[in-house]
Amino acid sequence: MEKTTYYYRGTVQGRNSGPICKFVTAPGPSELADLQFAFGADTRQSYQPFTIMDSIRFKKPDFFLFLGDTIYADREGAASHLPDFWAKYVTNRNDLPTQRLLSETSVYVTWDDHEVENNFDPATPLVPIGRRAFFDYWPIRQAPQNPDRIYRSFRWGKAVELFILDTRQYRDIEKGTILGRRQKDWFLKALSSSTALFKFVATSVPISSRHIDKWGGYPVDRAEVLGYISSENIPGVVFLTADVHYAAVSKIPGGPGLREFIVGPLATRINEKVKGTARRFEFFSNDSFNYGLVKVHAKASPPYAEIDILDESNKLLHRTRINYPS
Repeated sequence: MEKTTYYYRGTVQGRNSGPICKFVTAPGPSELADLQFAFGADTRQSYQPFTIMDSIRFKKPDFFLFLGDTIYADREGAASHLPDFWAKYVTNRNDLPTQRLLSETSVYVTWDDHEVENNFDPATPLVPIGRRAFFDYWPIRQAPQNPDRIYRSFRWGKAVELFILDTRQYRDIEKGTILGRRQKDWFLKALSSSTALFKFVATSVPISSRHIDKWGGYPVDRAEVLGYISSENIPGVVFLTADVHYAAVSKIPGGPGLREFIVGPLATRINEKVKGTARRFEFFSNDSFNYGLVKVHAKASPPYAEIDILDESNKLLHRTRINYPS
């Protein structure tokens, strides 16, 4: 099946119909199709309007990958009950640039910490409420046998499979796991069995970071995932992330040849403390709001992907080309 554009509008009895919106469906797994998608994270309500969303819309992505901190439930009046969390989503969803973007493309989303509270772990009391509100406001199909599951994968033609991880609700620092056994087993099996040319791994926190709240605080999972990719010789793996409020291209220590593309923030405080001098950085910028744009040229010979990091006015900050291994 080829990519197909669908138009739709929402209707509620007794009210005027909503605006005409659209989205593009994914091509079938055997179809060699080019595509492009945008990714980013971190939208804090006090930074509205989120004008960078209009810049993303201008690029006409096939979909937008939202890597967490889609609200800041613990800022500008911390949410403590379900209606409080809903109100945070309503405030962010009332942002006109966000409305325009979401009306013209589809979205894949995962959560990070601020959907609940800063640096939360599974023992945080507000997790069930924050998770409920997250499912209420984002288009995630809940599995009856595992309704809390956020991790999942999507195939976009022969060229791309997108793996969306949940790095929050299964972490256990004593066991060194950020994914939990069930998610990790699923991820490694799905990654090794994927026939897609490029496997984009969406993780809300960087795997290249040594920080205790990132993958660096969970060395068992980090070593197992990177070791598995290396031992199984899985080609075309690319990590996409955000969370740290700067843009970078980072080599992943312990992951031979693997790189991670870090973007953000879309609209919140920029991290001015990090200077970008670490040897793992191939590129670093903390001068502006920014996002990533992935362009997969599946029909080229050989196929390749370009990953651009763009600022809020769509100025190109950095471009990386990744050729598919021949």
